Order: sequence, then C-alpha cells, then structure tokens
Amino acid sequence: MNVEVPETVRQQTNRCRNDFACIATGDYSFQSKCKIDYIGGRNVLILASSEEQFSCPYCISFGGRQVCVCPVKYYLYITTYHKAG
Repeated sequence: MNVEVPETVRQQTNRCRNDFACIATGDYSFQSKCKIDYIGGRNVLILASSEEQFSCPYCISFGGRQVCVCPVKYYLYITTYHKAG
C-alpha cells in the first residue's frame, strides 16, 4: 500500500532520525514495532506495551505507558490501519 504523506505532516516531524524510512520504503511495520492500543488525541498514539523497546525522539513515557507523538506515524495509522478497523 502506497500512502502519500502531505508535506505539512513531514515538516511537523522534524526530529526523525530515520529520514522518513517508513515512507520511503513503504514499511508500515510500525504496527508491529510500535503496536498501538488506541488514539489519545491528535498526533498521540498510546502504545500497547508499557516497556520502552527502542530509542525514538517521538516515543515518550507518560503515566506508565509509552506514547508515540510522531505526526507521520499518526497520519499513517489513521489513513491505513484505523480506517480499516
């Protein structure tokens, strides 16, 4: 599945250490790497695991949970997985 991420979303994701590899490769496997439990708000994804699994500037610990605040991953999630479910 090829998803076009708007430039405005890419610009909001200015701390990405992987040069948007999830977009360039079409690898949306973040669903397995960062399994999402639910949406906590705009650009806020609450992860299923409470344990930190890898280092990412958009993954933070909050209230005993891991929270993803990556605008690109939020966009990909709502346009691919969330719509389907």
